[in-house]
Amino acid sequence: MPNLLKQIPETMRKQGIPDEIMAQFDFAGTGGAEEIMALINQMDKLLTEKQRLAIMQEQGCNVTGEPAKAHRDFWRKHKDKPIEERIAMALEVDSVHKYPCKLNDDGTLSVYWDGDGQSRCPCGMIKKLPASVSIPLTFCGCCGGHARKNLQKSLGVDLRLIKIVSSVNSSNGKKRCEFLYEVL
Repeated sequence: MPNLLKQIPETMRKQGIPDEIMAQFDFAGTGGAEEIMALINQMDKLLTEKQRLAIMQEQGCNVTGEPAKAHRDFWRKHKDKPIEERIAMALEVDSVHKYPCKLNDDGTLSVYWDGDGQSRCPCGMIKKLPASVSIPLTFCGCCGGHARKNLQKSLGVDLRLIKIVSSVNSSNGKKRCEFLYEVL
């Protein structure tokens, strides 16, 4: 699992977040799950939604090694097919990290992730938190970054996270996680 207390500030600097805004954040800590949630709550207060999504789409665990290889192999096998076909076949990736998705009429890509069909969050960090901790929707952008990085490898396109539509956490398990991406 990535140390988000190190990665997020690095990404913020790369995204051009001004020094006077950066100075208001508390990046101290060991990177525990509760400290990460505190940082995300600060982001919700100090940054625009567009800034938060741009930062969170660069996060995500399990985007190297075997999962990444499976997505690259899928791309090599299907790169000559139109993007619509590759999207329709996205569940065929030979990896535990695969995502149902659909190309919308406006050209955006809706990506779903439901924690293996269960009404619980698929994030390993969330599982470490006491049930009493509130999970900011912005945090779910980390999973959106995970899906984005793997889908870019398997679909052969660049994606930009433009919305966290819903999450298992924000809906008390009634909705699956859904992310909306611009296809670049």
